[in-house]
Amino acid sequence: MFESVLSGTSSYHFAVGNSAELLSKIPDNSIDCVITSPPYWQQRIYEDFDGALTDVIGMEDTPEQYVENLMKVIKEVKRILKQDGTFWLNLGDKFVDKCLMGMPWRVAIAMQDDGWILRSDIIWDQMKGTQSSKDRFRDMYEHFFQFVKSKRYYFDADAVRIVPQVDAHEANGTIISAT
Repeated sequence: MFESVLSGTSSYHFAVGNSAELLSKIPDNSIDCVITSPPYWQQRIYEDFDGALTDVIGMEDTPEQYVENLMKVIKEVKRILKQDGTFWLNLGDKFVDKCLMGMPWRVAIAMQDDGWILRSDIIWDQMKGTQSSKDRFRDMYEHFFQFVKSKRYYFDADAVRIVPQVDAHEANGTIISAT
């Protein structure tokens, strides 16, 4: 359960509820782009409207159950996404008994198994670590995947490209990047 934006013919409105159910009300092949960061597996306690912890994505007992529940929502996204649309998915990871679970990749592989085409794995550099640990490096990034339904899809890199404010230059014998 998480908040979803549903688009109408002339306006947007917010609805709160089971995402797969909300998405089921949207017509097939009608959405250009979906961007989401669903609840990460076992990272936070989420409650549904009655204060219960049932059927809440992220609260599953196993990684396999999490991927299965997330895929129910993602299958609805696939149905509503236009053939030339794009789906952007941000997921973080989790350690269990000192083992990195690989949750973003578990979901990405499940999506590929469902016919999605993975176009990009963008690393979101968070500039600081999230968990403190003395026996491993801190997590300083999250995956931001770009998926498409078909090999022909809309993409406009210039629409999101950042133009540097200054050119690359040399300082004290070192090249300083413009980015």
